[in-house]
Amino acid sequence: MFDINTLSATYVELNGAQYHVRDSRVGEECVLLIHGWPDNSLMWEKQIPALAEAGYRVICPDLLGYGLSEAPEKIERYKLANLLNDFVTLVEKLGLEKIHCIAHDYGAVLGWELASHSKNLNLNLKSYTAMSVGHLGEFLKVSTENLQMQWIYFLNTQDIAPQLYRANNGYFFREVLRSHPNRDLIVENGLKSGVFENMQRLEQANQVPEYLLAVLTGQIPDLLTIKVPTLGIWSNKDDFMWESQMKNSGQYISAQWQYKCIEGAGHWFMLEQPERTNQLILNWLGKHI
Repeated sequence: MFDINTLSATYVELNGAQYHVRDSRVGEECVLLIHGWPDNSLMWEKQIPALAEAGYRVICPDLLGYGLSEAPEKIERYKLANLLNDFVTLVEKLGLEKIHCIAHDYGAVLGWELASHSKNLNLNLKSYTAMSVGHLGEFLKVSTENLQMQWIYFLNTQDIAPQLYRANNGYFFREVLRSHPNRDLIVENGLKSGVFENMQRLEQANQVPEYLLAVLTGQIPDLLTIKVPTLGIWSNKDDFMWESQMKNSGQYISAQWQYKCIEGAGHWFMLEQPERTNQLILNWLGKHI
């Protein structure tokens, strides 16, 4: 049985910023795990042992501004293009040749970018698994259904958001994270000074309202066709994401596309139903070695 505590934890300098990276170090093929809001790389605690025991090298970075990674003050540093460049640099520095990417929530946004640009960036991305968050082409479709679910992405860019999340011993934050299996630990960490401000910079640098405006005014760039085999997983008790934005993502993919729904689980289904999640992941990876 793989012990998650045996993961190597180190800092890797990526384009001037220090990223905290956990690495199992063993395995010819690598699985890059990218977490989202408001987690860190330990969110993958149920997936890391399964992947390592299956022979994969597991790489788990904390996003910039999250966990133990550096939190630069300049908002511009958190632009998607800069974070994408950081992950390309990470792959180069660690000498990774065969990569599978699995990403959740805001991490999935970055994962979609990696998959979209992998050929141009000379990344040998063998497969991509998107969890909860679908392709931006679907996420940014303007409709009443979508807007009702997107409220949190508007709130998280506001200057008052960190105060709101910390107020009354994190009462509002607890309500938002009511379906998170590790809610108490996440809230406790969030109450520490500067934590929300650090995480907030990523969303302030990539504001959903600005993307929606670009869509409505016809100024959003043409979306690249994804040529990487992609698995999309959504869960039917998700409080933040709606099914169509994941289910319909296949139209942007020219390679193999597969959609799976996990019944009876919320946004953090990888923690709620780890056996089911791991089965889906390992079956998918096994088809794309």
